[in-house]
Amino acid sequence: MSRSRRGARGRRPADRTELSVRFWGNGPDAEPHPIRVSEDPSAMVRSLGPPPLKGHEVPAEYTFRLVYDKAVALAATLVTAAELDSHDDDEPPAAPPGT
Repeated sequence: MSRSRRGARGRRPADRTELSVRFWGNGPDAEPHPIRVSEDPSAMVRSLGPPPLKGHEVPAEYTFRLVYDKAVALAATLVTAAELDSHDDDEPPAAPPGT
C-alpha cells in the first residue's frame, strides 16, 4: 500500500475541515469592490515586447490581441451576471476638458 493511501486513512474529516477554514477563512469579510472592464486588455502583455516568433510577430500580436479581447468580453459577461460591475453612476463625474 502506498504511503499516501495509508496517511489518508488516518485523517478524520474534521481535520480537513479545520485545515480548509484555516486556509480559506470562514467567508468574505466585506463586499468585493466593483469591477471595471479594461479598455485595453493587451496593454500589459504588449509591454513585454513583441512575441519571439521570428518572421511572424505581426500576425501573432494580432491573434493574441483577439484572444485577449475575447477573454475580457467573457469576463465582463460573468461580472455583469454576478452584478459585480461598476456602473457609471458609481463613479464620480469626470471634470470637463480644459478645466
